[in-house]
Parts: sequence; structure tokens; C-alpha cells
Amino acid sequence: MGKRNKIRYTSKGNTFPPVHLTGKVFLRYHDEAEIAAAGKGDMLVYASTDTLLGRQPGDYDAMGFEGYLKAEVHDGKGFRPLSLEEFFPGRDYYFGKRERPSDTYRFCRGTLEAAAGTKLIRTYREHYVMAGGGEAGEASED
Repeated sequence: MGKRNKIRYTSKGNTFPPVHLTGKVFLRYHDEAEIAAAGKGDMLVYASTDTLLGRQPGDYDAMGFEGYLKAEVHDGKGFRPLSLEEFFPGRDYYFGKRERPSDTYRFCRGTLEAAAGTKLIRTYREHYVMAGGGEAGEASED
């Protein structure tokens, strides 16, 4: 048997265009009309918890369960996951059993609205993160 030559591939870099946040933040189950008309750079926020079983979806004023807020950003085609760790290094988007998710949302909304103009890049699995200064390949994306 002869030696088989493997095909080697080189990365083309991040071929997805960056997204710039608009500062518009929508809450799932409350802003459905605005969500349907969302544009590139708009954000969608919703609560994520394991104990929502038996509760009404969108009941952000209920207490007694813990979880965190998740966010998605519209990339021009649809909503894609957005990493909130970079926006809230102190994990301020988490809420406890004695807190209302609506209070956490109102607290986080101001920070997300103030992030208008922030450049996001797409990583693996369609997740968007903040574009760091001086990353390789960043200049070719604009």
C-alpha cells in the first residue's frame, strides 16, 4: 500500500461580518411586536431557569426560583446567542430566589442600551462576543 497524502486546509479567518449593537433591547413575551420588526444589532433578553415548569412563560415578576438572563443579538438574518459575561463581569445578570427577574432585567437593560455601537464578532456555534482590541484578523472584517 502506498502512502496517502492528507488534504490540508487553512483557515480563512472569520468570514462573518461583525455586528454593531444598536442599543435596542427587547424582552421576550413582552415586546413581541417589536421583536418581529427587529433589525441588525438589536438584542433580545429572556430568563433562563430550570424551574419555569408550571409557571407562565414571561412571568418575570414571580419570585421563588433562581436563574439568569440570556441574550441574543440579531445578525440581519435572525437572532443568535450573545455572551453576557463580557458585559457583566460580576455576573449581575443572575438572579436568586428572593429576587424578581424583572428587577434584574431593568438593572441590566441600562448597561446593554449603553453598549450601543459595540462591535461584536461571531465565534463558533453562532455565538457573538465583543471584538477585542488588536485581535488577529479583525482588520479584514470591516
